[in-house]
Amino acid sequence: MQRLAGGEEFDILVVGGGATGAGVALEAQLRGLKVACVEQEDFASGTSSKSTKLLWAGSRYLVKGLVKLFSPSSLLSPLAAWNEFAGTWHMVLGCFRERTYMLTMNPHITNWIPIAVPLDKWIIWPPPFDYPPAALGPCTGLFVIFFKFYDFLGQYVAPTSYVMSSERARTDFPQMDGKRMKYVSVFYEGEHNDARTNLCIALTAAMYGTCISNYAKVERILFDDKGVAKGAEVLDTTDPTSKPFTVKAKKIVYCGGPFTDGLRQLSEGKDVKPMVNASGGTHIVLPPYYCPRHIGMVDMMTSRGSFLFFLPWEGYTLVGTTDVKTKPDLHHQVPEDEIQYLINECEKYLSPNLQVRRRDVMSAWYGIRPLCGDPNAKDQSSASRDHVVSHHPTNGITFVSGGKWTTWREMAEDGVDQVVERHPDLKKKAGPSKTLETPLLGTGKTNEFPEGYHENLAVRLSQKYDVAFDVAQHLVRNYGT
Repeated sequence: MQRLAGGEEFDILVVGGGATGAGVALEAQLRGLKVACVEQEDFASGTSSKSTKLLWAGSRYLVKGLVKLFSPSSLLSPLAAWNEFAGTWHMVLGCFRERTYMLTMNPHITNWIPIAVPLDKWIIWPPPFDYPPAALGPCTGLFVIFFKFYDFLGQYVAPTSYVMSSERARTDFPQMDGKRMKYVSVFYEGEHNDARTNLCIALTAAMYGTCISNYAKVERILFDDKGVAKGAEVLDTTDPTSKPFTVKAKKIVYCGGPFTDGLRQLSEGKDVKPMVNASGGTHIVLPPYYCPRHIGMVDMMTSRGSFLFFLPWEGYTLVGTTDVKTKPDLHHQVPEDEIQYLINECEKYLSPNLQVRRRDVMSAWYGIRPLCGDPNAKDQSSASRDHVVSHHPTNGITFVSGGKWTTWREMAEDGVDQVVERHPDLKKKAGPSKTLETPLLGTGKTNEFPEGYHENLAVRLSQKYDVAFDVAQHLVRNYGT
C-alpha cells in the first residue's frame, strides 16, 4: 500500500484481483511493464473462489458444438454452422492448452481427477443434448469413443479414459448404485483449490515486481484534459482514518468479472448500458462418506438438462452446479431451493442405501459467472461464451471479462496483447508473453529444498521437520516449496 501511494506512475493499473486481474498483472509484469493491481476485498472474494474447482478442457462445449454441426438445422446454412463450430473448436483447443499448462507446470496446486459417467440404460430418452442419435450412445459405445477422442485432443497429457463394468463400479465407487449400471465411462479433468490458485497467481505477480494490494478500493477514475484516463483515486479500506490517494497510470484495465458494469460506471457514468448477463451457480459441500477420495462422478443430463458434478475435494464431497439467471451481487445469498435441487439431483445415481439429507449440507456458495458482450463492438447480436476484451474509444480504458477458470492465462495474454497494441510507448517497452513457460510460486528451488518441487516433497517435509504426514501433504498441496 505504501508503494501504491508513493506517487510513481505505472504503465498499467489493473482494477480487480480475481483470477483474471491477477493474471493480467502477472502477464504484463513478465513483459517488462510496471504494473499495479488493486482489489477492494480479499483476492478471489468473488467468482474466482466460487467455482466447481475444475480445470476442464470444455467437453460440454465440444459436445454441443458437434451436436449443432451435425444437426439437420445446419443443412439450411452449412457455412454459418461450420464457422460457428470452428469458433467452438478454437476455444476448446485453447482450453486444452491452458489445462496442460496448469497441470504440468503447477503440480503443487493441481491434480488429475477421474470422473465417472454412469450409464444405467442402453438407450437414453429423452436423448442427451436433445440430439436423437445420442440416445444410442450407451449401446453403440459413442460416449466411450468421444472420451478417447477427448484424450487425443489433449495429446494424452491426462491419464487415459477407461470403462468400468458394473461389478468394478461397485468396488471403486461403492456409493454409486452399481447394480443398476450397464457400465461406467471414466474420463479425466484437472482439479484445484480455486481461491488458493488465485492467491498463488497474485503472489507470483508480486514476486516479479507487481505492486499489488487487496482492500484498496478505487473511488474515482482520473482523466486528462482530453478525457483519457490517467489514473485513479484509491482508498485503503483497512484504515478508517485514511483518505483517498492518487495512483497514476498510462493505461487502466478493468477485471471485474460479473461486476464489470459496476466498474464501467466509474468512468462512463451511472447510466452506462449493462453488457454483462450474470448466471448464478450454487454448490454444496457434503461429508466425505458420500464420495470416494480418488474418483468423482458427473450427471450429464440432469432434470434441467445441465451438468452436475459430484467430486471429492479437500477431504469432503462437492456437488454443483446450477445455472440460473441472476443479478451481480458480491455477497449473494445461496437460494434454498437451489440447495434442495442439488440434494435431489445427486441422489439420482447413488445407492438406495444412501439418503442425502438437508442437514448433511456442511456449506454452500453461490458463484456468479459473467456472460459478456463488447459494448464497443459494431456487432451487438450476442454475448460471448468465451472471454471479451473491450476498449473504450474515448477514455482509453480496457476491460477483460468472461471466460472460465481454465483460461485465466489465455485471457490475460489476450488482454495485455491488445492493450500494448493500442499504446505506442507500451508497445515499444513490452516484450513477448512469458506466462506459458512460467510456473506459479511454489515449484521453484529454495534453500530448504534445492531440488525444487517433486512428487515426494511431502515425505521430505515430514522427515526433515518431524511433521505429521497429513499436515505435510496439506502444506505442500497449498504452498509447494
